[in-house]
Amino acid sequence: MSRRDYRNVRSRRWIGILLIFIAVGIIMQYLIPILFAVGIGYGIYYYATHQPKKITGPSASQQIEDLKEEIGAADSRIKQLDAYLEEKAYEKYQQLAEQLLPQLSYIQGRTDTLRKHISPEIYQRIQRKVQNVTTDIHEQLHNLRAQTSESLKSNLEELAPELLETIHNIQTDHEAILKKISQSESNNKEELTAIHQSQIEHYEDILEGYLKIKASPKDFYNAKERLSSAKAAIEQFDLDLDETLRQLNEADLRDFDISLRILTKKETNTEL
Repeated sequence: MSRRDYRNVRSRRWIGILLIFIAVGIIMQYLIPILFAVGIGYGIYYYATHQPKKITGPSASQQIEDLKEEIGAADSRIKQLDAYLEEKAYEKYQQLAEQLLPQLSYIQGRTDTLRKHISPEIYQRIQRKVQNVTTDIHEQLHNLRAQTSESLKSNLEELAPELLETIHNIQTDHEAILKKISQSESNNKEELTAIHQSQIEHYEDILEGYLKIKASPKDFYNAKERLSSAKAAIEQFDLDLDETLRQLNEADLRDFDISLRILTKKETNTEL
């Protein structure tokens, strides 16, 4: 290849490279804004579709409406309690009263929470009504349990003295558990009360059957075996109530345990 041809080839190469750079420059001049616009658009789309949704609770007005419904339901139960007293349906009164007490406690707590959204007159009226009804129910339940306890005690002394201590423990635990539930900050007080009341009803059925068989064992099949099974079930129920009460008491000590751990840790660090 002659020197002139070599120079021509070399010159064409430089021209080609220069044209490539010019073309790339032109493309980049228009491509970068396009890519930038596409990126912004995708960013807006991603943010709109992936941003976390805000969780909002019910408004104060909705909470007040819910509270009104709760108060209305409680008023209906209070009227039913009065009817049970007039009918001397004491067992039904006791069952409904034990369901109503947690509801009254809930109303009292919700009223406190919504206090700044309620007029002072309405707030005071609700609190006064709850306190008066709660006090009245506790007095009625105390009187009814005293009557039932005396009647049951006389039957136990005559028919089943071996169960006197166990029955006394069950009655004591029963009242303590109901009080703990009504005073707790749980949102499912009514459910807890209903579960406990259902267990008490099963226990009462067993105790009633035990006393019937004990009064006249010859009138029942397998009296000895059934009495033994019933006695064991009653004693186990006493232990179960003890455990339930322990768990409720432990729930009250959560702040105590936390504070104790903090103080213990602080004392350990101080020693170091």
